Amino acid sequence: MKSIFLIILFNLYLYCEVVLLPVSTKTINWKEKLTTSNVKIIKASAEIKCKKYLDIDVLKENKLRAKHYILKNKAICKDDVFEQTDRKIKFNFGLLEIEKEGELIKETKDYIKIKNLDGTIIKIYKNGSDKSR
Repeated sequence: MKSIFLIILFNLYLYCEVVLLPVSTKTINWKEKLTTSNVKIIKASAEIKCKKYLDIDVLKENKLRAKHYILKNKAICKDDVFEQTDRKIKFNFGLLEIEKEGELIKETKDYIKIKNLDGTIIKIYKNGSDKSR
């Protein structure tokens, strides 16, 4: 009886799926960049449940940030991260060229309206001042 139980247990072990899974080596804060220093790759069985596993090649590009706080030694799934996008705006005022992070809202012949990453909106006039002439 014991031998049948051991054979069944051994067969179940053979059919377990082993995947390469990124795991956090330290606590990762919200919107923190995922790097090789705070993520390690381990071989794990499919017992660690993720709907979609994170692709290792995407992780090596260093363009991923955490969507939420991730505890130490937790598996990192695709739903836990988002891809970082560059939100830089370049605008030219003749001899003066300015590059700023944010989102362009409105551009007229007199001014440019920009929404900063923190949500504030600024208006920059093309004559270089903060106010209209």
